Amino acid sequence: MTGRTNKGKVGLYFGSFNPVHSGHLVIANHMVSRAGLDQVWIVVTPTSPFKLKDKMIPEEHRLQMVQLAIADNPFIFSSDIEFKLERPSYTADTLAHLRKKFPEVSFSVILGEDNYENLHKWKNFKSIEENHRLLVYPRKLSKMGGLPPQETTMKDTYLGLDSSKAVLFTEAPMIAISSTYIREAILDKQDVQYLLPDTVISYIGNNHLYEIE
Repeated sequence: MTGRTNKGKVGLYFGSFNPVHSGHLVIANHMVSRAGLDQVWIVVTPTSPFKLKDKMIPEEHRLQMVQLAIADNPFIFSSDIEFKLERPSYTADTLAHLRKKFPEVSFSVILGEDNYENLHKWKNFKSIEENHRLLVYPRKLSKMGGLPPQETTMKDTYLGLDSSKAVLFTEAPMIAISSTYIREAILDKQDVQYLLPDTVISYIGNNHLYEIE
């Protein structure tokens, strides 16, 4: 775990980050500056139950690329917490582990509209909803079509606070970049400048990542 706080408000941004790209970084930075968070932890998932058939490069490479991408941001950190937990990785299990490990931290979950729309399919999704604020950002391909900013309130039982926003639909920028597109572009030897930080592009090239299917 590379987060640097044992208390306060932390947003958890889960994903395979295969590879991390500029769209991910814009979302993470938006949440730090606009969603009342002290930090964002980018949680690199080694294996997702929804992506078991996907070909992913080793998690160590994906974690290293995240660390390179956020090196100059003092409020965004990488996390390898799921590397140490049972696989495949379930968000509810990771959150339960983090609540126990960091009892004084109020964790929010950062997710796109498409994932929010399918939250009911996640393991123990009720626990996620009941114990965490959900920070939802717009996704161009979401069936929900772009939700307006709104929020609801709930009793924050596990921290004993009076109230907390349960769901916040943010006005984060929509950036139509996907990791799949980037992988295919690299495979086809196309230019990916500006889609990724230069440090990540160099890392991919030096390690010959995504050059074969």
